[in-house]
Amino acid sequence: MAVGHGVAVLLIAAVVGIESLAGQGIWWVELLIGLGAAGVAGLFFRRFPAVVAAGLVAAVFLSSLAPTAAATPARIWPYAAVAGFSYLAGRWFGARSAVPAAVTGALAAGLPVAVFAETLERGGFGFLHGLYDWLLQVLVVLAVAGGPWLAGNHRRQRAELHAAGFERAALLERNRIAREMHDSLGHELELVALRAAALEVAPALDEDVRARAGEVRAGITSASERLREIVGLLGEPEPDLRSLIARATAAGQDVALTVTGEPAEPATVYRVVREGLTNAARHAPGTPVTVEVVADGGTTTVTIGNPSTASDLEPGFGITGLREIGTVTASARGDRFVLTVVIPPADVRRPKRERTQVWRPARVPLAAAGTVLVLALGTYFLTSTDNRLDPAVYQRLPIGQSQEDTENVLPRFQMLGDPALTSPSQPRTADCRRYWAAVQTDERLFYRLCFVDGRLSFKETVPRSAVSR
Repeated sequence: MAVGHGVAVLLIAAVVGIESLAGQGIWWVELLIGLGAAGVAGLFFRRFPAVVAAGLVAAVFLSSLAPTAAATPARIWPYAAVAGFSYLAGRWFGARSAVPAAVTGALAAGLPVAVFAETLERGGFGFLHGLYDWLLQVLVVLAVAGGPWLAGNHRRQRAELHAAGFERAALLERNRIAREMHDSLGHELELVALRAAALEVAPALDEDVRARAGEVRAGITSASERLREIVGLLGEPEPDLRSLIARATAAGQDVALTVTGEPAEPATVYRVVREGLTNAARHAPGTPVTVEVVADGGTTTVTIGNPSTASDLEPGFGITGLREIGTVTASARGDRFVLTVVIPPADVRRPKRERTQVWRPARVPLAAAGTVLVLALGTYFLTSTDNRLDPAVYQRLPIGQSQEDTENVLPRFQMLGDPALTSPSQPRTADCRRYWAAVQTDERLFYRLCFVDGRLSFKETVPRSAVSR
């Protein structure tokens, strides 16, 4: 319910506040319906985020295609709802959810609807007009939804990085405590055990005292073993590359290890070698594997090779996760498959990876917006090549002339968009066309020609003052 209430407050602020300041009318019935729909959407958004997101985008398109859309100011509440839920989608689900795909599908589904509706009203030019309207709607949705979604996703990532930092700090502290317990307390216990062992064999002591000293030594030894178990549970064991190779050899793999230099991050090298051995065992079991680790300054290069055939080079060898660590190269060299991972220094790698994670989700929306903007501008400039009607030609058009004869002297394209007129003179049932005036003044912005039953039934010169804000 908190989600529904929050979106309801957002809608009230957007519709009542913004539209009142702009001097626009408020559609109270539509607003109440929108508030109810937002409340229902808030109840189901957690469980069905993709469905709700697609429905909101569809509502935006339907509001733009409503019969009164061109004659009234733009409705704010559908866009406010899209912005609110887009932020929640980014904050709760991030870039890996199905919400972006659902929004893309809803946007794509709006194209044939817009083209079909405009073609019914405008004939052949309806295709270009519908395409242009759709492109503008996509730009608006991307702008309204993209910004809040990226903001929510960024906040989600920051929270995850913050939590991961605390988790890492806690792990490091546990490891520090474990090491101190092992180094200090373990050392003291060993010294006590040695003293007890000396008492156990001291000839000056009687048999009963030596027996009790043996019991003390055994108790200290048991306590030392228990301490090692507790330290193992408390701390994260240090990655031991040679132990990993030993376990792989004991499991049946023939592994030859060569280490040159001292790797700066043994845990990272451990992970790379483990992934390489796992893939070699999966795709080329029983074959000898060579592992070469070369540390040069802060950069470490890990190379893992094993005999392979062409069939082994299928995507099963793709180790996508290692690309987060460094530069990965997987290729065939003769009859061998070689995996090479170059691990850069930590101070070079980690900041770059964090910036990539923050900005990567913005790449697709920005690329889509750029593509749509280019297409919209291309459509606009295409129609602008021939959509202006000469005033002299307009004056010679008689009422009642056939539509065919009239169209022979009209420009090839109409003007894009449907300016909202303060006092439209002709009902929308007529087949009306709009053309920019070749010479524009305050009293002559564009011309409107309407046809009924294949005849020119109405024409007017629209001044600048007649176009609604």
